[in-house]
Amino acid sequence: MNAQPKQINPILKLHPKQSEAKKVSVDDGYTQIPNELLKAILRSGVLGWKGSYLLATVLKTLSWHKESDWFTHSQVCEMMNIEPTKYHINQLSAARKELIRENILFEDGKETGVNLSVFEWKMVYPEKVGSSRNNRELIPEKVGNGYPEKVGNTKETITKEKINNEFTNVNSVQQPETSLPKKTKSEPVDYQGVMEEFNRAVEDTPIPQIRAMSDERKRSVHALAKILRKEFGGYTRQHFADYFNDFVRQASSRKDRFYFGGLDGSAWVANFGYIIRSKTFYKTWEDSL
Repeated sequence: MNAQPKQINPILKLHPKQSEAKKVSVDDGYTQIPNELLKAILRSGVLGWKGSYLLATVLKTLSWHKESDWFTHSQVCEMMNIEPTKYHINQLSAARKELIRENILFEDGKETGVNLSVFEWKMVYPEKVGSSRNNRELIPEKVGNGYPEKVGNTKETITKEKINNEFTNVNSVQQPETSLPKKTKSEPVDYQGVMEEFNRAVEDTPIPQIRAMSDERKRSVHALAKILRKEFGGYTRQHFADYFNDFVRQASSRKDRFYFGGLDGSAWVANFGYIIRSKTFYKTWEDSL
């Protein structure tokens, strides 16, 4: 018998090394899915913020036979057919950080990719999605078209409640008002913790560490704390650490080493006063350093 060997299309074959056997590979089988179908799923909004960012990363990397690539949150918004508003950018930024924290995505400088070692993924149960204190606004996982700015039931859920019990439906309609986060009493800023996290983040860079929190520095930290609370729902030590680490990551990815004194190290170097500014924070948040 002259059996012809089965042909395998070389898609997603990004990890040919035998030592990486635990990574998913097309050698174990694959499904041919049109990119336009994946894009339609992404635009539909059925995946929620984390799922949408994950699928967008797949389309930006694996569909182009790349392990990772650099793309902005605004580009993801365009792929999702939504406006790149501050709210949407906030949601995508929080989703990306949580996916990286769960080892589902990885970052390499300014590039993002899918971790094909799926056994390393830290799976999160549905009821815990978005419960991270750093990503409270990640909770609205809308099913259906659009991405609402308020937490509430979907139209489908309300319809089912109406069929079962009209009184229950009334309670469901009112739920968005009661489910909104209540205003909590402000807690003092951990200035010492902020200083320690800053020094840890810049330890291996030319950026100078600080030894004390002067009144001027405390005022700057307090101003940034208000912004963190507005955008992320809190200003814990970890919130500041995430920001400092994100700044260092983006600054390190610049080939001109602009924030580190230039190529020869003799030019201007970013410092605590510059990094703690609100303008610097927003540039970092939008990946535009």
